[in-house]
Amino acid sequence: MIKCVVWDLDDTLWEGTLREDEAGVKLLPEITAVIDTLDQRGILHSIASRNSWEQVKNKLEQLGIAHFFLYPQCHFDSKAASMERIAKELNIGLDTLAFVDNDPFERFEVNYYVPQVHTYAAHQYRELPEYPEFQVVQATEETASRRQYMQARQMREEARKAHKGSREQFLKECHMKLQIRTARQEDYLRVVELSHRTNQMNSLLERIDLPFVESYCNQDSHYLYVAKLEDRFGAHGLIGTCFATVTEDRIDIKLFCISCRIEGRGIASAFLYTVLERLGQQVPQADAVRCLLVRKQRNLPARLLLEMLGFKKTNTEDEQSTYMLPLPLPRMAFDWLEIGE
Repeated sequence: MIKCVVWDLDDTLWEGTLREDEAGVKLLPEITAVIDTLDQRGILHSIASRNSWEQVKNKLEQLGIAHFFLYPQCHFDSKAASMERIAKELNIGLDTLAFVDNDPFERFEVNYYVPQVHTYAAHQYRELPEYPEFQVVQATEETASRRQYMQARQMREEARKAHKGSREQFLKECHMKLQIRTARQEDYLRVVELSHRTNQMNSLLERIDLPFVESYCNQDSHYLYVAKLEDRFGAHGLIGTCFATVTEDRIDIKLFCISCRIEGRGIASAFLYTVLERLGQQVPQADAVRCLLVRKQRNLPARLLLEMLGFKKTNTEDEQSTYMLPLPLPRMAFDWLEIGE
């Protein structure tokens, strides 16, 4: 699944060469519609171009499309380096990037140094929305707002860098409110989407579908929790989900998925801890929590999350490990967050 399209500019996004004839530069036919279509599907856009950023910025604003592009790379380094920077800034995998360029040398260089990136010739731009890797299961509220969520994330990062106090004080000043509750039917599509889009905080790297979620929620002793987040920079939508079952003596986490957009704020640990705390209150006789985890490099943050909460690995079969946490839970406080239902 493509999460971000990185565009070259000259003779790719627009006709002409910016440095040579700024006044003559004009957008390719229908390209704004292509960008907007992908944006509505939650696919982000960025830029990799050998041009001056100030000149590019002015032209994009003049053309009315500047708001679409996140973390643009306008410099004279290689475009392979630009791919790595964009993936790092967006906190997504290189294999979820698409690079569009009219120059076969540039595409070959990207393929050579970062072969995970999907590359496309500029003349293919009209066809991009039709390719399977640009499809979404079904659009949700979070899908269409993903660019705005990432722009809010960018604002938060800029504020963090400017903050002179402690990390905890900065987090408190973000005024984060985390709503944790059992899922409603209107949440199900977003739960499915999270499982498809999230790798780093996906315990089993599962790609579930809507019938699975509906069937799961109709079974006794099965719980599906979701988390929504907002802060001083705006709403972030539904950012986490956890499937759990309970028996008389144990809680089982079947699957958890938490958006990588909120990494680094203690949200994931607060969410999972609160879910376990609430389930523990329902089955006070339970003496342990079990969680299965697929151990792969791309979901390393999921393993680190379990270990931070006190889970210990008890056994491994093939690539799947069993992690156990004795109950009652160790006391943990999340003073920088307001947690509600």
